[in-house]
Amino acid sequence: MFRLVLVLVLILPLEGAWLTDLKDARKRAFEEKKDVYVVFLATEISGACVQFKKRVLSQDLFQAAIADRFIPVLIDVPLKQTPGVISPLAANRVVAENFGVVRYPTTFFLNSKGIVYARETGAAINEPLKYAAKVIRRSKDQVARLKLIEEAYKQDGLERAKSLIALIKSTPRGADPSLSAEHLEELAKLDPGDSLGFRKDHLAETGFTDLDRAIKEVFHKDSYDQVIKLVDDYIIKFEPKGVLLQKALFPKLAALNHDKQTAQATEVAEAVIAIDATSAHGKLAVQILRRLKSK
Repeated sequence: MFRLVLVLVLILPLEGAWLTDLKDARKRAFEEKKDVYVVFLATEISGACVQFKKRVLSQDLFQAAIADRFIPVLIDVPLKQTPGVISPLAANRVVAENFGVVRYPTTFFLNSKGIVYARETGAAINEPLKYAAKVIRRSKDQVARLKLIEEAYKQDGLERAKSLIALIKSTPRGADPSLSAEHLEELAKLDPGDSLGFRKDHLAETGFTDLDRAIKEVFHKDSYDQVIKLVDDYIIKFEPKGVLLQKALFPKLAALNHDKQTAQATEVAEAVIAIDATSAHGKLAVQILRRLKSK
């Protein structure tokens, strides 16, 4: 296949040129029934972004290889802000914020309806065709998932429910929650009493994503009481267990420790350790507990 791509690059005009307007890209993808491959870069400050663009994204071989499946979009985000100077790319900051981009490079894969089905952060700078193969694999995996969904709906009762649960659990990181919404509604009908225990766990995981986002917004403002309340409210509402409970408790421990509430911090540290002392959060809690007890 890729030998053919090389020949086509040499004899045909390049069709995979990068767009910079996401709205236009979505429109074209819908019309042409293609996916959208969106890359967020910050070339002003990131050497990795500069190299990724130079050695992979700008290469004709890469662009031609993905052209049959993707409308490619390149969004360079100007992170440096000079007082009194407005960058012509300033609007890209808003686009990046809307996508929740915090590290660069970050890439998104959208289906022809403009819905995100996968997300990746960072980039292994391979040869253009090797990286193209990785990008194309994402699209093929999504096509395979759609076929599995069709097969799942051919089943009945709890067998259908189990197949849908397996699909939801294997959803790629960063996929838009709307892709699973219909399947979650179907699960509620198939297993109204949640005998499989999935919906409760899934809600707890979704709630944790919201909790993590909310904590990041307030923690850097030294709003420790707010962090503690957010965690307590989450635990009361979702009753998480195991790893998820440990992940939820840790920012509460950090807030109590920063706020010098030694007794409460000690109690939470012990709770974190009791869940799993060998995990990353457990090991950090052990260190914090030692310092707390040495005071």
